[in-house]
Amino acid sequence: MSSTSPTSNTRRLRARITYLIALPAAALVLAGAAAATANANAGTGRSAADQVRMAELTLLRAAVDGDTHAAGALLAPDLQLIDVTGTAETRADYLANIGGRLDFVTIKPIEPISVRVHGDSAVARLKLKFKVVAYGQTVQHDGWTTDLWERRDGHWKVVWSQTTAIPDHLGLFIRSLQP
Repeated sequence: MSSTSPTSNTRRLRARITYLIALPAAALVLAGAAAATANANAGTGRSAADQVRMAELTLLRAAVDGDTHAAGALLAPDLQLIDVTGTAETRADYLANIGGRLDFVTIKPIEPISVRVHGDSAVARLKLKFKVVAYGQTVQHDGWTTDLWERRDGHWKVVWSQTTAIPDHLGLFIRSLQP
């Protein structure tokens, strides 16, 4: 004869079933909460990639506005830039250009800004539409910009940048490269 009553066995069986159901349910709740937190943070601009995208947009706006202070805050002191003409420029050159040497009428991304983050470095690639007044000439074209960002003292700074024009007329472009 067993020393446990049927009521005691029923309680243990119910407790075991409750445990077996509750454990996976708790795991699902925790996984759902983690996913919801990750998704919420992705939309708030908190990820490093989102921070770099926002910095890129701020830099473009500063160029159009001629805001050397806002642009300067995003440029590393040792910035090396290759402009659309293939000219190597420094931070001071870039700030002089946006400060009045050139008039960036519009610079707009025409595709989403692509960002790859590796630790405290990030690479951003942008396809842009430019309208610039340079030396009395208004020029409109599309182009690509690739920027290398580094997180320095908690702030993202551009350290290298290169912009390449997309020629409107390939034949003219090829002729321009001939000696």
